Amino acid sequence: MTPASATRRPIVPLFLLLTFGWAWLLWGYWVVAMPPGGLVISPAFIVTALLGGFAPSLAALAVTYRQAGRRGLATLLQPLRDGRFAPSIYAMALLLVPAVALLSALLQSVLVGPLKWADPALLLMALLWPLMAALGEEIGWRGLLLPRLAARLGLLPAALVIGLIWGVWHLPADFVGLKGYGDWFWLAFLVNGPYVLTAHSIIMTWLWKRTGGSLLAAVLYHFSVTASAILAPTAGAEGPSGLAAAAIGATLLWLIAIALIVSRRRDFEQRRPEMTFQH
Repeated sequence: MTPASATRRPIVPLFLLLTFGWAWLLWGYWVVAMPPGGLVISPAFIVTALLGGFAPSLAALAVTYRQAGRRGLATLLQPLRDGRFAPSIYAMALLLVPAVALLSALLQSVLVGPLKWADPALLLMALLWPLMAALGEEIGWRGLLLPRLAARLGLLPAALVIGLIWGVWHLPADFVGLKGYGDWFWLAFLVNGPYVLTAHSIIMTWLWKRTGGSLLAAVLYHFSVTASAILAPTAGAEGPSGLAAAAIGATLLWLIAIALIVSRRRDFEQRRPEMTFQH
């Protein structure tokens, strides 16, 4: 098969099919098997949760190898080590979300109620799980999908589309993790899924652009998102207070995303050559 004919393969639909199929198959088991009333952590749950979380990156590797072989894989993974050296941008990628989480906690303590701090026993999980989540997803979302959608739609529309896809992809996992919300589940899912992840997607897309397409910036940012979700104090329990607490943090991130769109408009409008490159 010639390279030209390989490029014409519908790689994005295949990537999405594998990403959703693999994750939803593993997570879907727990939609049925998890006991009523809330999340119960078990070794089997942790293993399947992690394996499902690897779906975007595994799917990206699989479809890239199918399309372009080892050379395609090398190109796909190259942004993990290459990119524009921008210390301030990498620092922002790692520290922005923890700073927002602390500000959110302060506002929650005033608007919602007393803060509840994370269990210190979660410290090890807060180091390992976020790293695996970041590497397990970002090769797919920002490595394969973002350059292709940006070439077709433009950078900001691509960021919005990926944010929505990313949020919907979490549905089975969120259904299990947010079961305790009961009748409030769908609002909780929208806030903790598509709403906040689309804001994250806009910010990550800007970081990706400012670092010349670096996946390292995306991995650092994703690491900080998951670590903050585990460790950050929160005022909300499941129900209306939990929904209000989550909405405060998500809205702060949207304010940052909107500020970037307005103040850095040219970054989102300008289309760089690497955005049109097909892995």
